[in-house]
This record gives sequence, C-alpha cells and structure tokens, in this order.
Amino acid sequence: MATHTVSAKIPKKLNDQLGQIAKIEKRTSSNVVRMAIEYYVSAFFELHPQFREDILESRASIRDGDVEEYEFG
Repeated sequence: MATHTVSAKIPKKLNDQLGQIAKIEKRTSSNVVRMAIEYYVSAFFELHPQFREDILESRASIRDGDVEEYEFG
C-alpha cells in the first residue's frame, strides 16, 4: 500500500489528547490520526449522499412553492 504524508497544524490541547489516546491504545500518534481520518472519510461518503439528496429535494420543493408552514410550539 502506497502511503503519503499529510501535515496539519493542531492546537496543543488536541495534540496532548492525541498523545493520551495513542499511549492508552499503545499506538503511534500517526496511527491514531490515520484511523481518525479513515473514520471521517468513511462516514462522509456513507452519510453525505443522503444529506445531498435531502437538500436537493428541499430546494426543489421550495422552487415549486410546495412548502408547509412551520408552527413553533
């Protein structure tokens, strides 16, 4: 598997928390970051298409004037 290096600046607190997780899980910080990115990318591609469809459907309803009034409370 070919790998690539990614650099990011993160706040000290986040870096400290990353180090704590790595120590607890007996992993490298790099491995924890890779796992976090994999999780985010997977969730994005699994969930995002439905959100996109919902947004497009809502926009079409608004364009067509098919909007229900919202009553608060």
